[in-house]
Amino acid sequence: MEDFEHFEALFGFRPDIAYDHQTVDHVLRNRRALENELFFDRLLKALGVSQASKLYPPRSNQDLRTLHGRIVSSASPDHHKQSLLYYILKDIPHSSQVADAFAKDCFLPSKYQTFIDGLWFLDRLRFEKALDYLTEPALVPTFPQEILYTLCRHAPKDDATLPLAYYYTVSPSVTSNKALEALFEVMCRASITEAFYFSRGQSDLIHRTLLENLIGFIHSSAAGDVRAAKAIELIGLPLTEEEELWFEEFLSKGKGRNLHGAKDTLRARQIASGRLPNASTDSKDSTSRKHESINWTALKGSLKQGSETRFDITATGVS
Repeated sequence: MEDFEHFEALFGFRPDIAYDHQTVDHVLRNRRALENELFFDRLLKALGVSQASKLYPPRSNQDLRTLHGRIVSSASPDHHKQSLLYYILKDIPHSSQVADAFAKDCFLPSKYQTFIDGLWFLDRLRFEKALDYLTEPALVPTFPQEILYTLCRHAPKDDATLPLAYYYTVSPSVTSNKALEALFEVMCRASITEAFYFSRGQSDLIHRTLLENLIGFIHSSAAGDVRAAKAIELIGLPLTEEEELWFEEFLSKGKGRNLHGAKDTLRARQIASGRLPNASTDSKDSTSRKHESINWTALKGSLKQGSETRFDITATGVS
């Protein structure tokens, strides 16, 4: 479509068209849910269109005409302009065929269309559907950290499938502190071991911070079987000497020293790592009792198997 720059040509099916109140309210509600910035807002800014949140969603036919004019008058390539217009056409109820016909008529590259479809579903908070498009191998990752953060932030507490699927499929470089912290929390919820090895792939400073976050995450979790299982997994991690030092300093001298169960975790780690003298002394008063769901009788009993064999973390008697 060569005349997409003319409003009447683009919206010839209904020149007096305007967003209905329900659509406007839906967009505004979703913008608030996405921390006051839609992905369409980001696209407008990328085209050099300022005051995106005031232009979109358009509340009248004249507002829609203004938005259209700002898009087509930008200095961006035609395919970029057409991509945003395709997004707008998708907004209009029962107009999916119109949007698809527009993309076909203007020869919008399929990867552009796929990307916009993904962002459109993200802005509608339909994350699983969005991932169907945003994980396409042909796409060059755009806004990857923002997408990852959004998926992490909206992931259910008991299901990290979508953010981790995006992370492992797209493999974005995560340099934003906000995105990194959100991703690591999701990893902690999914697997303590996976989160631990992820931390090792970071620089020393970030590595230490994430390890401390991992310890803090477990200690701040609600008490119960899940927390107990994660604690057992934590004290059995194959720490290096440097990580061992960070672990002890965090729980004995650092911010983690006031965490509930910090001392018990240190004792359990001493036994798990085979540092018997201190562990045996520290845990004498713990015979036949449980601290933080760790059965010290079972722990100490495992020592009888010989100090040369690494402690079997599955023998701790989690309750």
